[in-house]
Amino acid sequence: MFNKKNFFINNLSIKKIDFFRSIIKIEPFLNTYSDTLGNFLRRTLFLTSFCYKISHVKIYNVNSFYFNIKGISESVDEIVENLKNIIISIKNDYSANLLIKKKGPCIVQAKDIYSDKKILIINPEKIIANINCNVFFFVIMKCIHSSFFKIIDKNFEKKIFFSKVFYLKENNSCLINVNYFIHKSKINIKIKKLFLDIETNGSISPEECFKNSLFYIKKYFDVFFSLLGFNKKKKIELFKEKILKINPLFFRSIDNLELSIRSSNCLKSKNIFLIGDLLKKNENDLLKIPKFGNKCLNEVKKMLFEKKLSLNMKIDYEF
Repeated sequence: MFNKKNFFINNLSIKKIDFFRSIIKIEPFLNTYSDTLGNFLRRTLFLTSFCYKISHVKIYNVNSFYFNIKGISESVDEIVENLKNIIISIKNDYSANLLIKKKGPCIVQAKDIYSDKKILIINPEKIIANINCNVFFFVIMKCIHSSFFKIIDKNFEKKIFFSKVFYLKENNSCLINVNYFIHKSKINIKIKKLFLDIETNGSISPEECFKNSLFYIKKYFDVFFSLLGFNKKKKIELFKEKILKINPLFFRSIDNLELSIRSSNCLKSKNIFLIGDLLKKNENDLLKIPKFGNKCLNEVKKMLFEKKLSLNMKIDYEF
């Protein structure tokens, strides 16, 4: 028989220390369950602490990991290592396409990253690369939830431009530290309180980490409960609203417009790879491109009109 007197937790409170750290108090306990539960929750937190990480990286005109880009201080492996250390959070989704497009001389930082989803960069001042001269730096990436980290996007190599795709296989935890300690009451030493001290890197809040661990605990124990004949509760489906920061069409390659080979090559010769890059140009800008005449211009305008777009548009991401 289950003895309620031995296990009667009736209070759980959360004290937020700062953005990265919280202390969770669970009380009261009348036996050694506090130590058992504390150790169990700590282990579960480490096993279920998923976060967002950059999994695919592609740099324009780079086909080797051991390659030095002219005009950039860092080597390719150093740039990739800097990208690994960027802490990102995606709102209401499990993946996002990221893009950096800069022209030197300048310092490329994490805050220069743009996305087709609503993202939060915890360390925006993180330096990715130092461009020393008039060099074009173009990087596209894919950021996914670490629970999907083994999934490889085979079409990523063909997106926007052809270059070698670097797959980042490391899966670091969002947890920095998890400790638990037990406090005994001065009045009644048999009554105990369990405290969980959770600290994360900011990509997910400590409270969310704790909720995730409880979700997985319930998920696995529901299997046992169903075998033992406990009543099943109705499942409630949660619909996640996907919030786009900008129109994802702007991030698609100009190849999606099905332009002629001449028009496409002329645009790419001036670093116009994305539909968003093309929309920012006006007719005079395009006519200044060598070998790009009125015939090519009319073709571009026709294809954009079919997608309900036009030239000389003002869009949210400016490089």
